[in-house]
Amino acid sequence: MVRLLITGSPGVGKTTVATELSRIFNTALIDVNEVIRPLLKWDPRLLTNYVTDEKRARELIMRRLSDLGSYIIDTVAINLIDKALIDWCIVLRLNPTELMRRLITRNWPRCKVIENVLAEVVGSSLSMAIDLFGKDKVIEVDTTGKSVQEIVKYVIDHVLKGDPINGVVDWLDILDTGFLVGLDKELDECST
Repeated sequence: MVRLLITGSPGVGKTTVATELSRIFNTALIDVNEVIRPLLKWDPRLLTNYVTDEKRARELIMRRLSDLGSYIIDTVAINLIDKALIDWCIVLRLNPTELMRRLITRNWPRCKVIENVLAEVVGSSLSMAIDLFGKDKVIEVDTTGKSVQEIVKYVIDHVLKGDPINGVVDWLDILDTGFLVGLDKELDECST
């Protein structure tokens, strides 16, 4: 039995990695957005969906998972996942310069790109995962420059060993100060 939650900033490879893990473990792949679709509403100002009823969303997720012994969950909305429903939270990380390139290639609006790149810089997905599930249930993975197979092997190795790992990525140590200042300036422009 395996119950994994795959998360991270948009563009880090969550769906690709989750799909491969579900294939390897021969288990269900759960896209939370599909499960809670009736409760999602588009916010044109923020350029994102939001959940209209979090309590009901949690119930829908619980109901979807209740008959499954094993599953891989793919979502950024980890706040909707009860701690008792997972064995491991896998947080995928990606060098912010590469993340920016990916999101721009996807034709994302510039302000959404900046918002998500800054979230990756400060590690908001990792921080939230640790807050919600505890350090002992979190496996952080730097996906930068790695193939899907390398990432999946890393995840499986840590899961099978029961070996949590976090705090391995600190983008502030490697990013150019000019890049960070540029992001901050662009965020200011987005806010006005």
